[in-house]
Amino acid sequence: MKKITYVVLAGLALSSCSKNDGADGQVASHKATNKIQVAQTQSDFDPATVKQGEMLYKENCAKCHGDSGEGSVNWRKRKPDGKLLPPPLNGSGHTWHHSKALLMSIIANGSINQGGDMPAWGEKLSSQEIDAVLTWVQSIWPEEVYKNWLEINQR
Repeated sequence: MKKITYVVLAGLALSSCSKNDGADGQVASHKATNKIQVAQTQSDFDPATVKQGEMLYKENCAKCHGDSGEGSVNWRKRKPDGKLLPPPLNGSGHTWHHSKALLMSIIANGSINQGGDMPAWGEKLSSQEIDAVLTWVQSIWPEEVYKNWLEINQR
């Protein structure tokens, strides 16, 4: 009897997840409108956005990640306190393995939860400015790295 009860409850739970009432439709619609747009090629980047992103990067990010996004020399090693060093952002590190949404979230909320020291920038930079910084970062990636990133993010 216990088994049957669990099966029935599991079935009800699963069926309630697949219902398409008004509330679910609103959530799905909201998610669709919040999709982050990405260029299909680096040449599709808006030059003004790239320029703005470079300026913001140099003002806010270069101190830790380097003027050209080269990151810390030993970025894969942890500091004595166990925290991660700033990784390269120029395509030679792991940054391109992450979605744009995750990268924007890390910039906005900091990397403390991921084991790093990066502060949250969401209070200082708008989401448009964070997007511009990421656009500049992606503009300096080798073409092959950007293509691989697009491929990963379109799955």
